[in-house]
Amino acid sequence: MAKTEFDKELSTYLTRRKKAATTDLVKWVKSLFPKPTPPAVQVKLPEEVQTYEEKPGITQKKLEKTGAQIEEYQDDKKNILTFILEKLSFGSKPKLTEEEQAEKIKNIVSQEMAQKDLREVSKIALMAIKKLPDEDRKEFKESSEFDSLKKILKKHDLIK
Repeated sequence: MAKTEFDKELSTYLTRRKKAATTDLVKWVKSLFPKPTPPAVQVKLPEEVQTYEEKPGITQKKLEKTGAQIEEYQDDKKNILTFILEKLSFGSKPKLTEEEQAEKIKNIVSQEMAQKDLREVSKIALMAIKKLPDEDRKEFKESSEFDSLKKILKKHDLIK
């Protein structure tokens, strides 16, 4: 391949890549704006089709007898600024329900308790190792169990 052919292919590659990057930016900007909802479709039914009215339910009858009124709430429509700010809040985490928060707290507490228990077990093991005779202590230090004990204690930041 000659140098001129390589230069031509490189320049075409780079121009295509730049075009692809600009179209992605356009798509991203378009994704920020809400999609318009289509108008409601009204269908004319033929005369031979029978339609039925909805009968009021038990709760509606009770409300009518008591004179209470039913309030209907419409969904809050978001303006463009709040919509964009919600889209741009990348780092915000979704809000947790009370059950999820309680579960998360239980997990954190159980991890802390496990860490404290591991500390206590390691202290007990150290006391037992110190009570060994010198020959047995030297033999233990040369064994693979001592190495695995050190790895576990370092893993949980119980030793330096």
